[in-house]
Amino acid sequence: MILVNTRIDLNKILVSIKNNKWWLIGILLITLTSAFIYLHYFATPIYQKKTQILVNQSENIQKNNLEAQTVQADLQLVNTYSAIILSPRILTEVEKGLQNKYDIQELTDMIQVKNSTNSQVIDISVDNSSPEMAAKIANLTAQTFKKEIAKIMKIENVTTLSDAMYTGKEVPIKPQKFLIMSLSFLCGVMIGFIFILTKLFFERTFTSAEEIQELLHLNVLGEVSEFSVNYNVQTRNEK
Repeated sequence: MILVNTRIDLNKILVSIKNNKWWLIGILLITLTSAFIYLHYFATPIYQKKTQILVNQSENIQKNNLEAQTVQADLQLVNTYSAIILSPRILTEVEKGLQNKYDIQELTDMIQVKNSTNSQVIDISVDNSSPEMAAKIANLTAQTFKKEIAKIMKIENVTTLSDAMYTGKEVPIKPQKFLIMSLSFLCGVMIGFIFILTKLFFERTFTSAEEIQELLHLNVLGEVSEFSVNYNVQTRNEK
């Protein structure tokens, strides 16, 4: 008996999905359209620009120490350099160079400083709604660090490996349109199925002869049509 009920329930779900397929398609179209409108009219594209610098100790220090020891010391100081780049001393100068267009907190949110494992190369990347401004901030930050680090830690050997370049053909890194549209599709399918299952949960009647045949596997011998009150009155009068 349990297996039969389970089968009937599963069949009823499948039939309900079939009967409500236009609801499912409509909900799916609404979610996809909403995501499309958001991406094209409301979402702000974010671009990223990156510059790389190489930090070594001064040449005088390198002459007085073994090269391997010097490189190891530089590697240990990379985290310190990264913290200095995001420090108020550097960002204040960057803020001035940008004519106070962004404050220190905004610059901190835009700038990311990373370095590869066992590497003296530091990547300075900037996220901004304008690719040209992102490149300007990245280059200005690197230049400011190069100038100020000589005063802070007596390090003069800072080399710029690559500048951030604005080409006019940049592609935004955010929002990720394909990912958002894919998630919208999945959400639309989930909402559609939840709607159908909720509707099925509160439904306690058969809606058609086909549904009776598919769910109960019984042959329908005939149907009785519903007669309106006006039809009954007219029939009596004719008699």
